[in-house]
Amino acid sequence: MAELSFPLISAAIGIPALAAATAAFGHDQRARLAGVAGSAGAALCAIESLREVQAAGGARLAEPWALSLFTADPLNATFLLLYSLLTMGILILAPRRDTSAKITGATLVVLAATLAAYGADNLLVLAAAWILSALPFILGPFTGTWRPRAGLAASCLAILGALGIIAGAAHAAGAADPFSLAELQGHNFGGSAAFALLIIAIVCRKGIFPAHAWIEDAAEAGPVLPVCLFINGHLGAFLLARVVIPEFPLSAQGAFPILSDLALFTALYAAVRAVAESDARRVLALLVLSQSACILAGLQSATQEGITGALVHCMVVAVATTGLFSVLRLMEVRFGRLFTSDHFLGLSEYTPRLAVFFVICGLALVGLPGTLGFCSEDLLIHGTLVSHPLIGFLLPLATAMNAVSLFRLFSKMFLGTQKTGIHGIGDAIPRERWVLSVIVIFIVAAGVMPSAVLALRRNAAQALNAPAVTHPATIAGNR
Repeated sequence: MAELSFPLISAAIGIPALAAATAAFGHDQRARLAGVAGSAGAALCAIESLREVQAAGGARLAEPWALSLFTADPLNATFLLLYSLLTMGILILAPRRDTSAKITGATLVVLAATLAAYGADNLLVLAAAWILSALPFILGPFTGTWRPRAGLAASCLAILGALGIIAGAAHAAGAADPFSLAELQGHNFGGSAAFALLIIAIVCRKGIFPAHAWIEDAAEAGPVLPVCLFINGHLGAFLLARVVIPEFPLSAQGAFPILSDLALFTALYAAVRAVAESDARRVLALLVLSQSACILAGLQSATQEGITGALVHCMVVAVATTGLFSVLRLMEVRFGRLFTSDHFLGLSEYTPRLAVFFVICGLALVGLPGTLGFCSEDLLIHGTLVSHPLIGFLLPLATAMNAVSLFRLFSKMFLGTQKTGIHGIGDAIPRERWVLSVIVIFIVAAGVMPSAVLALRRNAAQALNAPAVTHPATIAGNR
């Protein structure tokens, strides 16, 4: 079955790319249909790719005849499917004004590029996809203030620099394919210079302190649903897992204690900022930033629990924050305003279903028992406490503060005395209810029966933890 890996991933990338061209050069009325069809086609290909990986027992499905351009394995197969489904859900429930030909076409470009980055087994393809996915935010149409453009441009330049250094070092060492990720694994080509540039690319893309401000600016000034989708690609964490850990095991082991501490600090810093923030978009952006930093800390923990928790938490953050941002955008369109947490608005009287969807997604994000977030947070906390016993407590502290921010935002928007002068405001319409219901069902069902999700991520976590097992003395010294 491995011979289908390359065509399936290629189709998953090509279908939304074709749909992007159709949407961008078509009419606004048909853009949503083209977007949903493109993302649905990508999801079907991703499902079949995931089945192949499971049938192969978690083995890596790379094909020499395809020049090692793409591969399917336990790490990327789940991401391919989840990201395609999230894009399809956003395009289904998005308000009409957010599904113009230009916005839908750019969203599909981000989808195709992100899927290409997930499936890449070639460093050149990964770097090209990384840059292409950021172009709509650097050049338009999602361009907002200067900080998102600067942060993403810096990440693109950093990954290009790392690509050149690694390729030069691999060629000098006589590597047959200086861009193949499988051939580069464990060789440390490019040394500390390439490693440092890759870390800079990750820090700028993920918004780790001090490159955090662009996340808030993008959410506040840009189209919020495409921004949410872009952030939830978690390509920074994926680059760490796909390239940095396998290719630079010794450098990673030496630097990860410091980088993990920085990620934990970012998680707490963003949580504190969210408590003091009043603008609803910026509050949610800070919560995403805080939780994304926790994911990086888990990947860098060099423990089986921490890495598994980080991979599962990627899914929780992507799904839950998509639900939160979607409800916020639907409320903005209905009430014709941007929300702040300055007054109790009592809007649950008009939109009770949207209020329920918001609170369930928010509670899952901060680890409510009975949701998938509880499982991922538990694994993350155990993993970080093992690897960072002195400052690992920052993660549960940041989570608790995030819960306070979410409850405060929910209370200000949905609770309180009913306001007068509001008429004709409807609750979630069927297409919105369908998507948000699927999100809630996944969060709760996976939390009640987490074994299936954990099984999907266990093989990937074991592969990522293999370099740490290879050099246990170094890890012990770092601790």
